[in-house]
Amino acid sequence: MRTKEDFFFGKAYQGSKGITLQLSDMESLAEKVSDNFFTAQLNRMLQEHGGRLTIADESSLPHFWGLIDKIDIEQVGFVEIYARYDVNDSVNATLACDIVLLNGVISIKTHWCAYKEIRAGEIISTLLVPLHLKALQNKTHIRWDNGTTEPLLRNDDYQTELENVFLLANYPSAINRDRSYKVALECATDVGRRGFSSEQAWDAYHELRTERCAGNSL
Repeated sequence: MRTKEDFFFGKAYQGSKGITLQLSDMESLAEKVSDNFFTAQLNRMLQEHGGRLTIADESSLPHFWGLIDKIDIEQVGFVEIYARYDVNDSVNATLACDIVLLNGVISIKTHWCAYKEIRAGEIISTLLVPLHLKALQNKTHIRWDNGTTEPLLRNDDYQTELENVFLLANYPSAINRDRSYKVALECATDVGRRGFSSEQAWDAYHELRTERCAGNSL
């Protein structure tokens, strides 16, 4: 894999399957600029590299929020979540996420998986909750292995959303590991619909989730 320098993103990796940026390198850059400017730079990279860009992270706990929070949601055509089988041979599958912008597709390649409870929880906290906090759930679809797609969320049916995501991840039993998953999605959706951004969104989310969890324990 060949290394090249981009004037904005810095180090990029050119391989046989296209250009790759590291998610961990992008967070500090995103904090310096507006949503519109950051999204414009992503579109520039897509235009320069054939409409395909991979953003990779070697963790099952990627800071996806730092990226998705700086993408102008009005410029997102749609998002697809799908399974990959070429990332980690130790698990049944990992999840990936494609974000379709004006000039092409950004593929988020991480180690999201659900083989045990802590990993399943990371799918909720670092993939699904950020999408809901950005109110992108209505633009997000699940892409099954046969290429068919369906909406991530229909009629606020969070139970089915969770069942489908863990089925896609090839660990359907993960749905039974933690009943707080549904509450997390409910709270993230409520906050996302209020239009919060950045730290405000997370503060509101944690406050609302604490309130609902406390209410459920009474």
